[in-house]
Amino acid sequence: MVKWRKLGFEKTQQVDPKLKAIAYSLDALIPGFYIWLGSLRVCLGGSLAEDSYPGTIHSFAGVALVLPGYRIFSTYQDSYDP
Repeated sequence: MVKWRKLGFEKTQQVDPKLKAIAYSLDALIPGFYIWLGSLRVCLGGSLAEDSYPGTIHSFAGVALVLPGYRIFSTYQDSYDP
């Protein structure tokens, strides 16, 4: 959770744990099929993210396929950094 303070207002940005898990699985090249579209998240395969993993997905929609042998096909081209 990240907090910002500006002009007396406090804004909290929470990271979606499912998008964090997708980012972790793509980053670690864990085989699976991943779809995210708005609030819909579909993961066939993959893994839960470690507590210390800071990354997340920053796009509204995307599809990714990670095959055994470290082959990845993804529409996501951005960074996983927060």
